[in-house]
Amino acid sequence: MMRSLWAGVTGLQAHQIAMDVEGNNIANVNTTGYKYSRANFSDLLSQTAKIATAPQGELGGKNAMQIGLGTQISTVTKIFKQGSIETTDKTTDLAIQGDGFFVVSPDGGSTYKYTRSGDFTFDANGNFVDTNGYIAQGWNRDKSTLAIDSTSPIANITIPPGLTTPANASTYISVKANLDSGASVGTHKSVIYSLDQDHGWVDTNGDGIQEATETHDENDAGSNMFNTSKALYERGQDFGALFNSDGNAFNITTGQGVWTSFAQAKTNTFTIVHDPSGTTTIDLTLNGESITGSIASTDDATVASYVQGLVDAKSGKTGVKANITGGTGLYLTNDNQSGTEAASKNIKLTKNGTDTTALVSTSVITAYQYTYSASPLNTTHSYDDGVERTFTTTEDLREALQKDARSFVNYTGQVVADGPDADTNVRNEWTAGPQSSNKNDGVTVTVNKTGQFEIANPKGDAFNADDGDVTNGTLVTPVSITANTPLTEDISFPVGTILQAGTVFSAATVINGTSYPAGLPGLAAAITLTQAATIPSGSTLVASAGTPMIYPAGTNFKNANDYDLYLTITNLTNGTNNVAANASFSTTINALQGTLTSGSSVRTSQSVYAATHASSIDVYDSLGSKHTVRLEFTKTGFTTEGGTEWSVLVSVPEPGDINLGNYPENIVTGTVSFNSDGSLATYSPRNLTYTANNGSTGNQNIELKFGTLGQFDGMTSFDKDSNTSGISQDGYAGGDLNGLSVDETGTVIGSFTNGRSFALAQVAMATFTNNQGLESDGGNCFVQTSNSGDPIVGQASTGGKGTIQASSLEMSNVDLSRSLTQLIVIQRGYQANSKTITTADEMLNTLLQLK
Repeated sequence: MMRSLWAGVTGLQAHQIAMDVEGNNIANVNTTGYKYSRANFSDLLSQTAKIATAPQGELGGKNAMQIGLGTQISTVTKIFKQGSIETTDKTTDLAIQGDGFFVVSPDGGSTYKYTRSGDFTFDANGNFVDTNGYIAQGWNRDKSTLAIDSTSPIANITIPPGLTTPANASTYISVKANLDSGASVGTHKSVIYSLDQDHGWVDTNGDGIQEATETHDENDAGSNMFNTSKALYERGQDFGALFNSDGNAFNITTGQGVWTSFAQAKTNTFTIVHDPSGTTTIDLTLNGESITGSIASTDDATVASYVQGLVDAKSGKTGVKANITGGTGLYLTNDNQSGTEAASKNIKLTKNGTDTTALVSTSVITAYQYTYSASPLNTTHSYDDGVERTFTTTEDLREALQKDARSFVNYTGQVVADGPDADTNVRNEWTAGPQSSNKNDGVTVTVNKTGQFEIANPKGDAFNADDGDVTNGTLVTPVSITANTPLTEDISFPVGTILQAGTVFSAATVINGTSYPAGLPGLAAAITLTQAATIPSGSTLVASAGTPMIYPAGTNFKNANDYDLYLTITNLTNGTNNVAANASFSTTINALQGTLTSGSSVRTSQSVYAATHASSIDVYDSLGSKHTVRLEFTKTGFTTEGGTEWSVLVSVPEPGDINLGNYPENIVTGTVSFNSDGSLATYSPRNLTYTANNGSTGNQNIELKFGTLGQFDGMTSFDKDSNTSGISQDGYAGGDLNGLSVDETGTVIGSFTNGRSFALAQVAMATFTNNQGLESDGGNCFVQTSNSGDPIVGQASTGGKGTIQASSLEMSNVDLSRSLTQLIVIQRGYQANSKTITTADEMLNTLLQLK
């Protein structure tokens, strides 16, 4: 009887404990990160009245007879079920989704506590603390490497108030862009580079004399020339990669081009006389066409008209017409305006053996064919329209047009040949080179700043080698200088020229500051010029026979032959080589057509364009000052594999230097080429060495990242509009901390007033083998016990650790409906146990009453 009383007592005690546990759960229904507990019941020892016996013979076995002595609470288990996530308005509120605990320390890291409550904030010293003031543990950014090492020991997370970040100099520029490889670029174009009248050199000092330092190959992409405005010029560009004013590619192929005529082809006048026999035979070959016939007439004018009719009948093929003057005078003309083949250009007349007219074989050439070749060619000009003037670049075409206009156009109908002038002057004595009075060396062909080919025909002699003028001090083969040969023109001689004894001046002449009279007996002794001097026309120079002479630099052999230009430009075809006309190219060039009389007027073609694209980005120096780097890309041609080639011009604002002190200091050039599939083939330069010249650290290395060679992860060249889809760099100015946020890995990210964001720290997380083995320590914290296992510390989202959600808190996982139901169950159990005691008491009273 007494056992039942004590069993009831244990039941009351156990249910009281269960009530305490459940009451605590309900009390913490709104506690952040709280994990509810469960009371686990177990029975007490039992009193054994009879032990169990095994079966014996025919008697079966018997079970033990035991009487239980009550119950007890064996354990109280924490249930670490995930709580619901509540979003908040505080960026430093953190919730854990999954397994793990925040690590906090009340004593600077000597001991650790663990919590699921992520209600953190920064205190006055910048410590990241929870509501207890415990400092969250994790990893801070290393001040030297600016990186967070999550493999190092954890420490207090501290972000000093008023944190600033120093300036970071840019170390790279990364570009992702497409450069249009197509045949139409629209407005993504710019005019071609300008070109002057000089080939192979640039008159940088403006004295008209080529000097060794002025040598320049216009077709060498690695040889740059910049004008005073630091704009690139004097660079030839491949016509195969150029575009017309509409942005459409010329698509010019080998052999295509234009016919250009500089003047109307016109022969001298032939006086036609009849054959004394009374029958005149015509047997001519004109531009490849046979012209034959005969006329019985003794009238010269009639014969002339007959010949005219025969020539004009073939003009549709030859382009040549016959003209009568004075009744019996006949001359041939070809305006070179019709036809596209060589047979219809110029005048090439051959008098055959049976011809009895007064005509003679002659050749008058004023038109030449200019054809494109993808491979650069060196051409030698001659008086032969059957020799194509091949060009690849804009400079090739410019130079070819100018050379022909100056030296190989028959302006007068006289034969153009290599040989000395008929005039007797100093040139005959000092030269053995080609001279001709049938020249127009004043003609200039240039490319102006608007991308137009421009032709000018100024009056007077021009100072250039095309007329035999000396443009440098070139030693020539020793020749005899004939004594007493008067000069036919004034000639200026520079310092260093030796005037031999006996030299006679036609007028008083100043030599080395001293005036010498005109006339005999001349100089008494040789004089070496220490000052430049002009020897007047009519003077007689004296020199020893066979003495080597050096043309005085700047000597101008005047030969002012001025001729009007009558420019005609037509399509070019070549049926033999299956070459068709290129209308786009000829339309652009034939704007030059028209009359250009000797004088100051000029004629220009349409503008020629190159495909271009530009991008800019600001980079930073060590002081945090920003400087704009501009990248300008210009299409220049094609690779041997069929891809496109582009030049790149990189510039920075003055006084910045990226050219290692060379002029211009703020500009460097390079190239970018692509494979035939549009992928990046190669590029240069790969790095810039930048000195801002503003007090910042000099020789700042900036890597240019245009992409992986052979890949499409950077720059490409497809048939679509040029565009820059991405351009970035890693530099920044200094800034102050003005905001914090936390990502899902627990990284505390600071945003600064310079627009940059950096990882400043990372919150550590700990997991345990047995979470239930942790011991509650109040303040929503747990401490490690011998049964929890050691903490495994690491960053969130790794090693089975949960993720961190910012601006959120984990709610208590107490299920209020479950807890209230459990109260009822506990209450009923408690009542039942109390009933056991009262019933046993009544039975004892009954027993006592038996007395």
